[in-house]
Order: sequence, then structure tokens, then C-alpha cells
Amino acid sequence: MKAVLLETPVSQERVLRQFDLLSSRLDLLLQGPQLRYLEERSLLEEVRSKTAEIARLDPARTSPDSANPTALANVLDSLERTLNRAANRTMVVEWEALSQRLELYRSAVAQVVYSLVGGVVAALYLAWRVVADQRLRQELDRERATVAYWRDFAAVVSHQFRTPLAVIDSAAQRLLRRGRSLEQEALAEKQKTIRDMVASLDRLVDAALLIGQLDHGLRAIDVAATDLVQAVGDLVEDLQMRLQPRIITFESERDAMVALCDRRLVAHILINLVDNASQYSPSDTPVEISLKAGLGEIGCVVRDHGDGIAEADVEMLFERFRRGAGRLSGDGTGIGLWTAYRLAELMDGRISVESRKGEGAAFTLWLPEYLGDGGGVEQQGENSGL
Repeated sequence: MKAVLLETPVSQERVLRQFDLLSSRLDLLLQGPQLRYLEERSLLEEVRSKTAEIARLDPARTSPDSANPTALANVLDSLERTLNRAANRTMVVEWEALSQRLELYRSAVAQVVYSLVGGVVAALYLAWRVVADQRLRQELDRERATVAYWRDFAAVVSHQFRTPLAVIDSAAQRLLRRGRSLEQEALAEKQKTIRDMVASLDRLVDAALLIGQLDHGLRAIDVAATDLVQAVGDLVEDLQMRLQPRIITFESERDAMVALCDRRLVAHILINLVDNASQYSPSDTPVEISLKAGLGEIGCVVRDHGDGIAEADVEMLFERFRRGAGRLSGDGTGIGLWTAYRLAELMDGRISVESRKGEGAAFTLWLPEYLGDGGGVEQQGENSGL
């Protein structure tokens, strides 16, 4: 509008058209939402005053000769400066408000982030505490189990040691008192008693040490392809000499029965099973050892001809320090069958039991059968460990 007023020559028609447009915009300014902004910036009265002055200089109400374009242009220039001032103040206020809102948003986001981080940290701490508590409980359980194990072990071993030692002491005292007067047969019997009791103590200590070494990784398991026919046959000869006059028999379904096992552990298992059979059967009955084939397994059966196993004792046969009823000799350790079962598990084997009251019992050590991979089969000689 101001540019049109300052044109030379002034076009009355253009001035009127521009003035009508200006009046319309001023009406909208003073009636719309901008009115609130002008009032908040303390410029409303000034704008109204300028608007009223502009209205008095309406070109449509004055004659062309009396119209003063310069005065109207000056008023418009003053109004423009006022509106610019209002716009600047409004923009500053809006930026400040926006900055405050952004600060609030930033604080809210920071609080959310801190809350999330705190929640994650708390969750991690709780998880760590749960894992730590669980590990602590496991360690405590292991410690309790270890303490209980050695407490029971000490009780049983002390009892088992006391009996053989008492027998050894008694036989030794008799030899000291009557050694020269004893007949050769009686002397040999006393010597055999002492040797048997010492062997029993040796087996008890050996069983305890073997399990302890395996459980704590102090002894490795050496699994290899082993011909059980030769290995068990050699072992039977040794057992026959030790358990005289009891008869130990041996038979096999095939000439060669090859299993994957640790020959030393197999020897220990079979010795325990044979000793157990000897304790629960009359001395004039044989202990029968046989090899048979199963489905991917080879079974080594140790059978006695005693009274069999009571049904109440079957379920606890392989528990530590359990001794069943019906024992015919008193030199059992209470850990033989548990040791045998544990050693069989370490070789991926198992032990099964068959028994009928009055018909004896049969314990079978099942071992994985060796199916052949092109390698050789370990043979069992005098120093092989079986």
C-alpha cells in the first residue's frame, strides 16, 4: 500500500483497491487470535490508534484534491513498525516458551532414561543376586553333602576297621602266646585270617580313594576296546586263589567279547560283585561269572547261590553305606555295591539285578559293545590291571 501511495503519478484506482485490502486485513487483525498477542505485548491500543487514523485518511471519503498520500504513507509506515515490534516480541516469547517446553521434554526424557537405566541396573543386580544365591546354595548343598558323606564314611569305616583290626589282633595274640605249640594247620589258618583281614582293609581304603580321585579329577578314566573273555578269565584265576576254597567258575557265549571300558575299573567292579556274592552265599557253593551279549552291550554276570535279596533291600542296594540282611560273613564294607555302580556309570555302563528269594542273586555289569573302527583290541596280560 505504501509503495502505491508513493508512486508518481498516484493512481487513485490502485490506491482505493489497496486501501480496501488493507482495511480488510486490519479488521481481521483486530478480531482474530492476533488480538490476544497484541494485548499481551501491550501494543493493542497503539494499533487501534493507528488503525483509526488510517480510517480517517480513507481515500474514498476524501476528494482527490484533499487526499494526502504522504500522510497516509507515514501512518502506514508507523503501523508497520508497530506490527513488526509486536511480531518480534511474539517471536521472542514463543521461542522462550518453546525453549521451556523443550527443557521440560528433555528433563522428562532424562528421567525416563534414568528410570530405564536404573531399572536395568536393578534387574541386573537382582539377576546377579539370584545367580549368586543359587550358586551359594549349590555350594552349601555340596558342602553339606560332603560333610554328611564323610561323616557317614567315617562312621562306617571306623566300624569296618575296628572289626578286621580286632580279628587281626586276636590272631596275632594267639600266635604270640601259642605260636610254637600250634599245629601247622592251625598256624596257617591264623596266618590266612590275618592276611584276609588285611586284604579287606586294603579293599576298603582302595575303594574310598578310587572314588575320591575320580570325583575330584585326580584320576582319569582310560576307556579302550577290551576283550573281556581274556581279561575276566585272568581275573577269575586271581579270585580263585584269593577266595579258596570257594569255587569261582567262568564261561562266555563267544570266544571274543569286546567292550569299551576302563579295564582297571572293570576289575574293581567285578571284585566288589564277587566279594558281595561270597558274603551272601554259603562257602561250599560256587560263584558263577559269565559273559553274554545284549543289544549293543556286553553283560558280565556274577551269580551266587545264596538266599536271594529281600524285596525291601533291592531298592537300596546301590546306596552308600547300606548293608542288606542275610550276610553270611561279617567283612562287608557297606560301600562295595555303591562303588561298583558309580564306576559303571563313569564308563557309560550300568548294573542290573535279578533275584528270587531262596534262589540266589545275579548282578550284571553292562558295558558298551565295541563295534570296531579299524583299531586294535587291547589284550589283558599279567600286568594289564585286570
